[in-house]
Amino acid sequence: MTPTTTSPAPPHAEDTAAPAAAPGGLTWTVFRLHRWALWMWIAYVAVAAGLLLWAWGPAANDLESVAAGCDLGGPAQPHCANSVYEALSTYQEFMRLGFFAVLLAPLLVGAWAAASLTARELETGTAELAWTQSVTPARWLTAKLALPAVVAAAGTALLLGLYRLAHLEGAQLFTEIRQWAPSWWNEDLFTAMGVVVLPRVLCAVAVGVLLGLLLKRSLASLGTGLVLIGGGVFAFVVGRRFLWPTEIRYGRDTPSGSPYASTDPGEWQMSTGAVTDSGELAERSGELAGYGCMEAGYQDGGDAFDSDAYYACLEDRGFTDVWISYHPESHRWPLQLMESGIWLAVAALAVVLSYRVVRHRTAPRERAA
Repeated sequence: MTPTTTSPAPPHAEDTAAPAAAPGGLTWTVFRLHRWALWMWIAYVAVAAGLLLWAWGPAANDLESVAAGCDLGGPAQPHCANSVYEALSTYQEFMRLGFFAVLLAPLLVGAWAAASLTARELETGTAELAWTQSVTPARWLTAKLALPAVVAAAGTALLLGLYRLAHLEGAQLFTEIRQWAPSWWNEDLFTAMGVVVLPRVLCAVAVGVLLGLLLKRSLASLGTGLVLIGGGVFAFVVGRRFLWPTEIRYGRDTPSGSPYASTDPGEWQMSTGAVTDSGELAERSGELAGYGCMEAGYQDGGDAFDSDAYYACLEDRGFTDVWISYHPESHRWPLQLMESGIWLAVAALAVVLSYRVVRHRTAPRERAA
């Protein structure tokens, strides 16, 4: 009987590293793992894009055709006015829905990132399983951060572009019909006509990933992510005015000599008050609404205002002038960039902390290996 011989194993066979994953392997794995979320995001963007496309196309065209058949500056025509306002309301409704879709995008992305990107895999143990294969923890985290950020930013950028097109299509007719133009600091125009939503979305992904790594529980991460991102958006809505220094206009410098230094169209009023004898700016309060001098300005009882008499009365009460602080329209982009920079700074901090957390948790395993 001929003995069976076994060829010797090549030297260091046990030390040979496992074959590296294909270049697109990790990317495909992330997309496959989160395919339902990807399809939901595509559907969300598609519906929102459809609303904005309808506003840009049929709704704006219908408004233009109805307005063309009416004399907007002529005598009142009830039937014509009803048709115009009905078409305008339809256009505005589609724009409003499109804006809400843009506004909610960071909240939805942040909630999903917190609940699903890292928390669920850590909760079920699939993350540790992936780390034992050919995927290093750093590569795994990079894929979790980069791929969702690209997809979310691309969808959001598409919606922002469509909103801008739809708004520009109907803005002039809106002004002609309503006889006033929306203010640039209104939340819909500031948010959807600017760039701040893109940094919000990127920050939502980064913060969501970090929360998942820290909490390792899907529901806890989801709730915390909603609170943090929603709270951040609310904080900027309330405090955005403080991100850039305001300009000040004084009453004596106005051509009309008005007792109240007023803002012009396109200027975002912040506060108003009077200048004391010492040069301090005192904000106007209820008891100082007219500084007790309005009657002095209207001594003759007519409509003409005597600014000299008003300021003389004002000086008797310890004030030398009135003032108003405001943001001109030229502050729009500085405010946009300041807010965007803060969102991006928070996102960068969250990314750095995420890598530190992963490195800290995998260090014992690497030392043991």
